[in-house]
Amino acid sequence: MSEEIPQVKFEVIPATRRVVSRLYFAGLIDRGVRERALEILYPERLWKLWTSRLLLVLGAVLTLTGIIFFFAANWDRLTDFMKFGMIEAGLVLCLVGTWHYGLDRLSGRILLLSAGVLVGVFLSVFGQVYQTGADSWTIFTGWSALILGWVLVARFVPLWWVWLVVTNVALGSFLGQTGLWGFHEMTIFIPFSLLNGTVLAVREFARARGVSWLQEPWSRLVLTLGVLVTLLIPVSAAIFDYDEGMMPGFLLGIAGGGFLYWFFRFRLRDMWCFSGVVLFWSILMENAFIRLFDRSMDEAAVLLLCALFTIGLFALACWHVMKVLKKKEADDA
Repeated sequence: MSEEIPQVKFEVIPATRRVVSRLYFAGLIDRGVRERALEILYPERLWKLWTSRLLLVLGAVLTLTGIIFFFAANWDRLTDFMKFGMIEAGLVLCLVGTWHYGLDRLSGRILLLSAGVLVGVFLSVFGQVYQTGADSWTIFTGWSALILGWVLVARFVPLWWVWLVVTNVALGSFLGQTGLWGFHEMTIFIPFSLLNGTVLAVREFARARGVSWLQEPWSRLVLTLGVLVTLLIPVSAAIFDYDEGMMPGFLLGIAGGGFLYWFFRFRLRDMWCFSGVVLFWSILMENAFIRLFDRSMDEAAVLLLCALFTIGLFALACWHVMKVLKKKEADDA
């Protein structure tokens, strides 16, 4: 009887510039192998691809901006038929182009993103032409709802960001225009924190499930910074001018900042997002230090102490980030 050959499972490690450099500095490969590996991973023609993509994105942004300013500058000279006709024609052409190129190509996704922006332009023009008297939050809410299906189908992070920005504007307009938010003005950041925090949680859940278009780390970083800003404002306001109505926003900011510190240091270990959280806590400690001495000492002395404290604080923050980074690299080795 023939003996069964045992199957050995090997861990798949993606080849990146960082992995190649670590192999080189560890003495496992020589300089020639390192240079050849980097040429294979990052060929010289790659800059042409990135340049063409950058020009495509800039062209789309400038075209959409030109359309918006065109309507603003020639509003009185255009008939209603021309206003709606040009927008609808552009919208149809974008959708036809998306169908032609497909969502697997960047050009098709950019055209779908342009169609999503034109939906907002159409709703704005519709409200101005017919003077519906509707609040702006209804326009942005309708815009968000109409392009949601495209966002889910396209699997394109920039289009997802457009939808998220529109949704945030819709939420802010709703809270500001309806007057339903009867709490302290600083607590208005709580809904934004919950909205963007929920989107961040959904993104991480989908990424962990293997959703390919959410694997890019920069999308996590931008969303994390947005959440940190909405947490930072009410806490800073409470530090400088505390009011009893600020307590919910203050507690949410402290709890949210603490959770993100734990999550990005011990659970996910994303150093860019972790650096953002460290900056969040550094700013809060800076604000607390300024508040502690701003009324009890001379202004010149306060400025001197703040300067010294800032240098020491951010030096300590950089040291902390570098220490965590080295520990992460040691654990990953």
